[in-house]
Amino acid sequence: MIDYPRTIRDFVGFVDGVGYAGRGLEAKMPELKLILANHRGGGMDGTKAMDKGMEPMQSEMTFADWPPELITKFGTYQRLTLRPGARGEDDFTADSYVTSIGGLMTAVNFGDLKPGTDVPLKLNFEVDYFRMVHNEVELFEIDIRAYKRVIGGVDQLAETRRAMGL
Repeated sequence: MIDYPRTIRDFVGFVDGVGYAGRGLEAKMPELKLILANHRGGGMDGTKAMDKGMEPMQSEMTFADWPPELITKFGTYQRLTLRPGARGEDDFTADSYVTSIGGLMTAVNFGDLKPGTDVPLKLNFEVDYFRMVHNEVELFEIDIRAYKRVIGGVDQLAETRRAMGL
């Protein structure tokens, strides 16, 4: 029997708890990526990548219209919640993903004005908080300001925080 993938079918975006169903065209979630440094010490026949922290995270969301209440949030810290839903082909059950993203709104792009075409609004965020929950189970929580990186229930920075007295 073929096991079809459970693919993302749609999403809804919220900014500071206000929903924009039907108005959000697309969104980009932050990429989780480590900063790596190569180390080659005596007795090593090659280099080994070492974890040196997280790369900066960015997010963006594009809207079909220009909501004034979002435009005036430029330069402020905002919470962006993205809720994509996934479904397979064999039944009508859906998987829930809830992503919480916190960051500074750093860009408001109005696009190019051209008669007879849609002109979407794109908002960009520099992210310092990112959490994802799948069907009520936390997959990860990254909190840059709190020096916290919990992946699959394991806080990878807990012992370092303890050693530093935090």
